[in-house]
Amino acid sequence: MKKIGLILIGLLLFSSFSFASSAVIEKIIPNSNVLSFYYSSKRIDKGVGSERFWHLKSARLEWIGDNYDVDLELAPLAAGNPISIKQAWIKFIPFKFMDISLGKISYPFCNVSSKTTSNITIFQPTLFGEDWMIKFNGEFGKLGWNAYWADGGINEGISAYDIPSTIGFRGKYSLAGLDVGASLRIRDWDDDDRKYDWGADLLYELGNIAKFNCQVFNLPDDDDNSDLNFFLTTSYEKGFILPFAKKTIPYLGYFSRNGIDGKGAKESNIVIGLNMKPIDNAFIKLEGNIDSDVDLKNLPKDNQNITHAISLEIGYRF
Repeated sequence: MKKIGLILIGLLLFSSFSFASSAVIEKIIPNSNVLSFYYSSKRIDKGVGSERFWHLKSARLEWIGDNYDVDLELAPLAAGNPISIKQAWIKFIPFKFMDISLGKISYPFCNVSSKTTSNITIFQPTLFGEDWMIKFNGEFGKLGWNAYWADGGINEGISAYDIPSTIGFRGKYSLAGLDVGASLRIRDWDDDDRKYDWGADLLYELGNIAKFNCQVFNLPDDDDNSDLNFFLTTSYEKGFILPFAKKTIPYLGYFSRNGIDGKGAKESNIVIGLNMKPIDNAFIKLEGNIDSDVDLKNLPKDNQNITHAISLEIGYRF
């Protein structure tokens, strides 16, 4: 599967550069590349190191065509880690009512993104991963659906056997600014210890005035605790003008998470912030984050989800 993946990525990169060099520029979606940095006032314990400096949050390069997508995150290189392949797939359209995608694809589960430009907050909502899969996609009027079968890879400890794979389904109904979705994912579906993930999401846009985003998900693990979590964000999309920004959108968010004992929705992060557009394609996010867990020993060291701090993110899309 890894060799197939490398061949697929090579073909996608070659095809995307071919499109660009042959002047078929309209097939490349503009502003899909992102470069952003952030600074946080987050406090951490002695001996771990300071988080009060500028971090490279995202260096995203993406080639998108009508029937392919290659999405690479280069930020891990700053820490000496490999490039992260977010997506790399090709699409076939064998029927009018359905298309088929093959490659590394983000799980169609709830409605979240790892792209900082897709999230109004600095705080990253829970992601549900990506994997090598075959995905079926279709639409019937206002109803859209996805079904997929993801490869689990090879168990390194038992080289002759594959890790059990994952199957899932997502449906979405859209009507007059309202998107309602439901997701079901069965991890290790062909194993006796299979796990059932489920989620529901609602996105409502009240004209150009306000936006409400609510998502609920249950990701069971190996304990007997509840694993139900959720998040809710609301923003004033009409925004207002500041002297240094063409448009400023205030927002508020609540993100639940597991407690140290593994119980779902026992801890939370409350964020309030401003998402600003100083010039075309640039953005600035200023955000305060309040963590329900005041025990600093439990704060994440990687600072991916800024905790108990005031943070600033500056980025540009190109």
